[in-house]
Formats: sequence, structure tokens, C-alpha cells
Amino acid sequence: MTRRYNVGSRTEAAVAIFDIDSFWAKSFADTDLNDLNYCDLFTQMWLKRDKPLAKTELYELMPNISRRTAVKYVQKAIDQGLLEECECEQDRRVRLVTMSADCLRRVDRFLDFTCQRFGPVGL
Repeated sequence: MTRRYNVGSRTEAAVAIFDIDSFWAKSFADTDLNDLNYCDLFTQMWLKRDKPLAKTELYELMPNISRRTAVKYVQKAIDQGLLEECECEQDRRVRLVTMSADCLRRVDRFLDFTCQRFGPVGL
């Protein structure tokens, strides 16, 4: 039941992936957070944007780097203002993190570009 694609469609998909990666890098170049691991983090956070996440939950959203490196990445995003951190009222030991308005706008633009770029692939 899997649809078979031809070489042309696969080529279009490969080029689209490179274009999307490049768009991500350009979208965050001014922040020094253009690494694709931030793409994983911010996109996963965007999917869960309805509520703040515990800071420790964020490390699992970057599966291609070690936890130790993920800790540094998350802190860097907080320090640069793309993630916002606050105390949890129910448990002061927990730090809650949300995406800043600027980060949300950037990820929205990235996802819009992704939808547009993949739109014609495989047609």
C-alpha cells in the first residue's frame, strides 16, 4: 500500500529538504541558534505550545545530542531571549519554559516555508 515515487519526485524532496534546512539557518542566523538541533527543539516546543514545559523535559526534544549538550543549548536559547523561563507556582524547584513571541514568529515563518516548499513535491 506504500506509494512508489520516481527519481524525479525523490530529487524534488531532497532539494526541498536542503532548502528547508537553509531557510532554518537563515531564520536564526542573527541569534547564533541556527543549528538544526534547535530546529528539533523549537519545532517540538511549537507542537506543545499550549502549555509551559518543565526545563528538564526540553532536553529530550533534541534526540541527536547528548543530555549534557542539550542543557547548554537550552540555556543558550534562554540567555538569548528566544525561550522564557519562570518558576512553577506548585513546585518552586521546577523551572517552566515557553517560547518567546519572537521565537514563535520565527518558527511560524519556518513552518509556512516548509509547507510551501513541500507542497509541489511528488505531484
